[in-house]
Amino acid sequence: VMPLLYFPCQLSAQTTKSVAREWNEQVLYAISADFARPTVHARNLFHTSIAIYDAWSVYEGSGNTYLLGKTVGSYESEFFGVPIPDDTNSAQKAAMSYAVYRIIEHRYAASPGIVSITDSINQLMFDLGYDPTITSTDYLNGGPEELGNYIASQLIEFGYTDGSHELNN
Repeated sequence: VMPLLYFPCQLSAQTTKSVAREWNEQVLYAISADFARPTVHARNLFHTSIAIYDAWSVYEGSGNTYLLGKTVGSYESEFFGVPIPDDTNSAQKAAMSYAVYRIIEHRYAASPGIVSITDSINQLMFDLGYDPTITSTDYLNGGPEELGNYIASQLIEFGYTDGSHELNN
């Protein structure tokens, strides 16, 4: 049985950790709670980094994403844009959080440490004030939460085409 090792999220005015860093720490925790699979974990770090970058980039208004709206390898990711809200920082944080949450949830579902991983990512979502039961990917009619879920779904689908043979374990 893995002990619960939650990486606490400090939400005080003195906090210097970004949401991106908080989620990177969650990915690192998931890696530590999983089997030793260096290439799998490197890929997961790459994909969660793409998720964080694309969520940030969308709300920067530059459209300079890595995957969204682009063709990478043989995978074409549709993306029709989103309205830019007044509070882009909050939108970026929410989209990043949902995207990485969903990728961790998907990629570590068969991990021996899934219970503690799930506890940890659920606690971070709670600490950040997000509802993990929001699962819609309809970013055109939703908000940053749906965009984050959509980003995750695109990266998961992209992962089936990247030569990793994820579907064959």
